[in-house]
Amino acid sequence: MIYEDTRELNKVISAFTVFKFIKAMTTPFNQMDAYDLGIIDSKGKFLKKVDQLTTNQERKSVDAFNRLVINFKKIIAKVPDPSLKANLKRLPTAMVLLKDDVEKLGVDGEQVLSEIREYIREEYGLNIEDVETCTVNNLFEEITGE
Repeated sequence: MIYEDTRELNKVISAFTVFKFIKAMTTPFNQMDAYDLGIIDSKGKFLKKVDQLTTNQERKSVDAFNRLVINFKKIIAKVPDPSLKANLKRLPTAMVLLKDDVEKLGVDGEQVLSEIREYIREEYGLNIEDVETCTVNNLFEEITGE
């Protein structure tokens, strides 16, 4: 019983990690902590090497997760098709990618998306289904007020 509960919890945590990744992927370089700290420029080019970072805040802004995101974003920037790049930034696309990924883990993707939609609706009064053109960043800006 405990083993199954732990397995289910791990699947849900994995789903939210994927959502965090999608949100990070749609955040412009100039809105990242690494940019604010002068570690990357507006195109994601690293201005400082990891061994030159002195504070915990600097190291956290370019930890393994954030370096992966920054480098992956630079690869996507080289995609020549502008409509493909634009579609990668849309919230519905992010939700479909999240659903597909959690289903690979054996989780009911529709249930995960339903829970996310419900949480956002209850906590922030936003209805994701009504926001077809909303980007992930716009949604989080509206939610957090940042």
